[in-house]
Amino acid sequence: MSLPDFASGPVSPWRLMWTAPAATLNNMLQHGQGDAWALPLLFGAGLLSSLAPQVREMLVPMLPSGTNVFTVAVVSGVLLGGLQALGWPPMLRTASKWLGGSGNLRASRLAAGWSCLPVLLSYILAPLGGSAEAGAVPTLGGVLFGFFSLLLSVWTLLLLVQSLAAAQRLSVPRAALSVLIGAVMLLAALVALGFLAALILVALGLKVSALPGGI
Repeated sequence: MSLPDFASGPVSPWRLMWTAPAATLNNMLQHGQGDAWALPLLFGAGLLSSLAPQVREMLVPMLPSGTNVFTVAVVSGVLLGGLQALGWPPMLRTASKWLGGSGNLRASRLAAGWSCLPVLLSYILAPLGGSAEAGAVPTLGGVLFGFFSLLLSVWTLLLLVQSLAAAQRLSVPRAALSVLIGAVMLLAALVALGFLAALILVALGLKVSALPGGI
């Protein structure tokens, strides 16, 4: 199937971002579209990553007996989603600028948000992946989902690198390095966020001594 003429007018990023990220990103920038969904997509990716059943199962041994794991997952997801929506695009913009990027924050936000589509699909389908509990016998469906989830995560990374290259007018290798630098910055912010999450959970009456930085 041939791609549409990106210069003729606005195109649908929901369909075309999957296979033509750079051209789709430039089309969104040219025609002023995509902004309304960029932040929700980033926030949703962070929230759903914490709410995935496999992640909640991994939280169980880290928390005291009787702790409401779903509450912990929601609090963590809201914080992570907020960080991804508000922090990740500026981090990518800063890293890109260090390497000679010339795009603005809006371009980085669009690239970060719309490249989340494959991994969002992975999180939505996470209940099909089976149990991640320690000692659980892997099922064929679980193994296949794990491979499918990995494929979608790599796809997201490729979309991000290519769309960020277009957004910041960088070569693909420089865009990839920008993503790596931004990821280091995001990891540092996540560590700080972990302490904040522990404080919030304590305020909610949940003892989190088993968590890193717990009180």
